[in-house]
Amino acid sequence: MSGKPDNWKKLTPEEKRSVRLDAWARGDGIKFDSPEAEAKYKERANLFRDALELKKNPVRIPVNALAGAFALRRKGINQKATMYERWQEAAEAMIQFHRDFEPDCSSFIFLNCGPAMEMLQQTNMKWAGFSLPDDVQYQFVEQEYMKSDEYPHFLEDPTDFMIRCYIPRLHTSLKGLEKFPRLAADSIGLGFPYGSFLDGELQESFELMKKTAEMSMEPARIALETGERLAQIGFPAFTRGFGAAPFDVLGDSLRGTSGTMVDLYRQPDNVIKACEKILRMMPVPDAPLGVTPVVMMPLHKGSDGFMSQKQYEQFYWPTFKAFMLRMIDEGLIPSPFAEGVFDSRLEYIRELPKAATSWLFDRTDMKKAKDILGDVCSIQGNVPITQIATGTGEQVKESVKQLIDYCGKGGGYILAPGTQVDDGQEETVGAMIEFAKEYGMYN
Repeated sequence: MSGKPDNWKKLTPEEKRSVRLDAWARGDGIKFDSPEAEAKYKERANLFRDALELKKNPVRIPVNALAGAFALRRKGINQKATMYERWQEAAEAMIQFHRDFEPDCSSFIFLNCGPAMEMLQQTNMKWAGFSLPDDVQYQFVEQEYMKSDEYPHFLEDPTDFMIRCYIPRLHTSLKGLEKFPRLAADSIGLGFPYGSFLDGELQESFELMKKTAEMSMEPARIALETGERLAQIGFPAFTRGFGAAPFDVLGDSLRGTSGTMVDLYRQPDNVIKACEKILRMMPVPDAPLGVTPVVMMPLHKGSDGFMSQKQYEQFYWPTFKAFMLRMIDEGLIPSPFAEGVFDSRLEYIRELPKAATSWLFDRTDMKKAKDILGDVCSIQGNVPITQIATGTGEQVKESVKQLIDYCGKGGGYILAPGTQVDDGQEETVGAMIEFAKEYGMYN
């Protein structure tokens, strides 16, 4: 990790977190446009730091706008543009949103390479300009990419399973990878199976992987540069990268929701073993000093409606908690996005170290979240996304007022919508940001 002090391994998790927050709040490594931009950056970053550290009397409550597609649509840029070569226009629209609305942190821009995804024949997603209308957000398509009888293969040799089974099913143009030689014990000391790589279909898969990887670099570069540009003009990134709960990896990407839920009853031991295997495979993000230490973690299968409390305790929480603790040990701050309702899961969060996580809630009861977690971690959310899409500015202001009055007491609260404001209106998005900044002052 760039910039780590020599005594890094001897520091406590709390000390590592403080070092990371110091570097981020200072804006280390950022070439600011002006002294004014630098001052704005530091002011905004420290608002979030106060909330993360549960400061009792911060200057005011920070606002995380989660602009999403709204930032693009207001400038006439549809979702197809984020997939097909109008990436720079989309980036400029996102920058303009921040100049116009001045939230307290930057919103991430999702850019993908539709042509590369078409060439790969990607099967786990539908997207604008290909399999969806031009201004519809991408949609994930779950399938059983790992069959119910393939747990032993995955558990024994996950790399082999990913190369020869998962990837060819995910990208059907890469069917040649099924012919990738299994590097078993007979490969040790007896010579590498060179001849296997002369297979035509396998070589075609390698070439296609190289070509599509090169094609995908352009939108990835623009997305990265957009975040850097926003920092230069004074908007810190609050979160960086993505993490996941191991159970969600199994349920989202391998077995699918229905397959996983059946497995809870038919082969529960294999579900637990798979989650433990995935946990061992998941690297802790190696964030360099200067970038935000807050890591977004979208949660999909652990909400109240997906499984019972007993199942949550048995299958979901143990490996999820373990992965968060690994990040916390490195001074990172996991920020789970609790999609759906997590009312019955709040007590588990109290098992985590104080001020070490920050939870974004979608439809969880925020008063209950504040009551249970107010002395444990910062909480974010949940201005109703339906209100932002179809309501009025006055209605949004009232919701913001109620959230700040209750959740803002004693600090530790970040004003945010329940999810991205993709279908927002100028009036409602503006009301959320401006009213929160005015009403959320402590002094």
